[in-house]
Amino acid sequence: MPRLKRKKSRKLKPIAKILIVVLLVILGCLTFYYVQYYQALHSVNADFTSAKGEDFKSTKDPKLDDFNVLLVGSDSRGSDQGRSDSILLLHYDSKAKKPKVVSFMRDSYVEIPNRGKQKLNAAYSYGGIELLRETIQQNFDIKMDYYLMTDFSGFAKIIDTAFPDGVTITAGKEMSKNIGMTIYPGKQQMDGKTLLAYSRFRYDAQSDFGRVKRQQQVVQSVMKQSVSDISITKIPSLLGLVQGNISTNIPTKLLVNMGQEMYFHPPTGLDSLTVPTNGSYEDKTYPGAGAVLELDLDKNQAAIKKFLNDDKS
Repeated sequence: MPRLKRKKSRKLKPIAKILIVVLLVILGCLTFYYVQYYQALHSVNADFTSAKGEDFKSTKDPKLDDFNVLLVGSDSRGSDQGRSDSILLLHYDSKAKKPKVVSFMRDSYVEIPNRGKQKLNAAYSYGGIELLRETIQQNFDIKMDYYLMTDFSGFAKIIDTAFPDGVTITAGKEMSKNIGMTIYPGKQQMDGKTLLAYSRFRYDAQSDFGRVKRQQQVVQSVMKQSVSDISITKIPSLLGLVQGNISTNIPTKLLVNMGQEMYFHPPTGLDSLTVPTNGSYEDKTYPGAGAVLELDLDKNQAAIKKFLNDDKS
């Protein structure tokens, strides 16, 4: 009996060593993730914290397979302080596994509940993300299930962390006015600051319509690179940056499920629509609002519904 015990103890030693090594590796990984996550979380823009805790009243019907997210990009600087600079709808159908984006022109002249007629981006300034949701639902007959709001300075940090070599973009023209840099035409790798400047430039013949097209191009490029370029070691830093630079009511479980679907079944493309659509608006000027886009709401509502329901049987 004693001999058998000694043999067993000798056989267990290699296994014990392996277990210790595995535990040390796990502990090291956890420490690495913990440090990176909290370093990133505490490097965020302190001014953006005041935008959190928005009262977004819409709720998701759990029986539906698709959902709409109101995406808002804001800038706390300059003459448009407090206004939403970018307003998009992200539509995702878990059955079709295909995301779609609707970009709303911020100069669209709409009825803001209890505020009268004004530019669409003024709704956020008047009443935050909830009034913006009410305005879009009232004018375009779209129900928003969730919201996600980001600060532009945080966007640049997230891009640089996720893609240290930059995001591949093909610029169609030279751009420099009011963006603090010169972007030359052609295919190139853009860091976060350059990508932000590229997506916000609007001083050309296309004005805001060109800006919206570039925003859609940026979304497509980031989505395309994210599956292949983001390594597992970047995830903790990204989680910290994302948590600190966005405000959202999207459930964590839904984010994880959507992330898994996009990772294992990458979308082949991203369909996009700009509102107002061609032939559905007029350029007007009104006191107190300035130059605006006066919309034919019936035409735009019909275009949005057709766009969102095209893949459904």
